[in-house]
Amino acid sequence: MEAEVGQCVLKNVGSLTGLEISLETITDRNGSIVVRAGERITPEKIELLKSNGVNRIWVKVEEVLPPLVDVKKINEAKEEIQRVFDSVVTKLKIETEQVWKVSQTVLNDIVRNYGEKISLVFLVQQTDEDYTYTHEVHVSMISSLVGLEMGLRLEELSHLAFSAMIHDVGKVLVPKEILLATRKLTPEEFEVMKRHVLYGERICRQSGLNDERVISSVRDHHEKLDGSGYLEGLSDRQVSLFARIVSVVDIYDALISNRSYKPSWTPYRAMTEIIRLASHGKLDEKVVKSMVSLFGLYPIGTTVALNEGTKAIVVGVNRRNPLRPIVRTENGETIDLAEEKNLRVILVLE
Repeated sequence: MEAEVGQCVLKNVGSLTGLEISLETITDRNGSIVVRAGERITPEKIELLKSNGVNRIWVKVEEVLPPLVDVKKINEAKEEIQRVFDSVVTKLKIETEQVWKVSQTVLNDIVRNYGEKISLVFLVQQTDEDYTYTHEVHVSMISSLVGLEMGLRLEELSHLAFSAMIHDVGKVLVPKEILLATRKLTPEEFEVMKRHVLYGERICRQSGLNDERVISSVRDHHEKLDGSGYLEGLSDRQVSLFARIVSVVDIYDALISNRSYKPSWTPYRAMTEIIRLASHGKLDEKVVKSMVSLFGLYPIGTTVALNEGTKAIVVGVNRRNPLRPIVRTENGETIDLAEEKNLRVILVLE
């Protein structure tokens, strides 16, 4: 499937505004088409979906801002990372030059287009196997943005983008029956899964990578600041800045991704969970604060109610005012809430 231009999210049918584009073809009980992939989901279509018992649907939210990274480059990056990971299976080494080239291409777009108002395109993975490669690219993009927001130097950003692009490389050595299981793993299987971080470190070192910032991103991105993570139960300053950033982003992207064993969370719910984990001392509060600044408390794709009674969909984020996003109302009007002070979000409809 070609990458779609716009934010792709799984939405509750009841929260649709009539402005979204369907990414699925939905049929009724008789096989008649209710809505086609690529078709706008009008209010009439919404009622038909409800009457046919459809609760959730993948949609594309058209953006009012150009994406930070060109969607073609994102798709090309995913395809290249898939090729690199396939090569690791046989060689047990990473083609580091190729990964560096891909990660820097994405990073260059982010640095060049970073501004007060931002929009970022995500790909929709088609299978659980496809998820691994899509996830690597997403985590690299968001980690680069977070690092930029936190004031990291370009040299640091370059290595952060690179390390995030391979943070799950160790999963190529996890048996597929465990990695792609469509059910909850047994305790024994989960112990095997957890070892992907050690496999990843080993593969990195065999590939000639000796930058400890890169190694820590791969090895320690499942550690938690309160010592509750794995594998070593590291805490506080034992967890590097790179690992802290990748950890937050890894959780966020996993939550908003659709898997065979779980539906995707809405961006709003995922962001709320990230904030909750930080408040409990598990994630770095500075990293999470940067995430909120970048994506807003109401990430793109979130359906909201405004104080005047209008339903709207978030289509852009104001970095310096995360509570006042750019929205598009039911009648198609685009409003920047940072400029329209008399309007505000009063409710999330997800």
